[in-house]
Amino acid sequence: MKHASLNKNYQSLSFELKIIFWAHLITAIFCFFPWFTTNPLYDNSFYYNAFEGTGFLIGIFIFVLSLCIALFFLNRLLEYRKIKLSFPEPLLYLLIGLEQLILLILMWSVLFSMSQEFEFAEVRFGFYVAFIAQIISFTAAFLSIKMEK
Repeated sequence: MKHASLNKNYQSLSFELKIIFWAHLITAIFCFFPWFTTNPLYDNSFYYNAFEGTGFLIGIFIFVLSLCIALFFLNRLLEYRKIKLSFPEPLLYLLIGLEQLILLILMWSVLFSMSQEFEFAEVRFGFYVAFIAQIISFTAAFLSIKMEK
């Protein structure tokens, strides 16, 4: 019975809100995938995800913000309604999306500066997927605000 209610609540979300939910969930998952890899000339190759390397603190913030938005949606889908906001929800999604984009650009600059230390280094797919997901999330939040007006 609870499962049917969860599906009904998910189906009642607008297309933009579904996109925002999945984008933040994908970002939280892809924080565990490789974001940077290198193949030093005289050592074994290694990789960093969002939680390792010099940009670990930025990666932790990215993960926590995405996880908070995903849990906010889960609170809404399970009808707990424990979280009350004093401002419109789409504004929260827009502000968090903007913050995520700024943090991802900062992370990209950190990863780029790390790649200057090695001859063979590259930013990997985990970072790119998270970045694209947050661009989509920010766009969906912006469209959600425009649809409300």
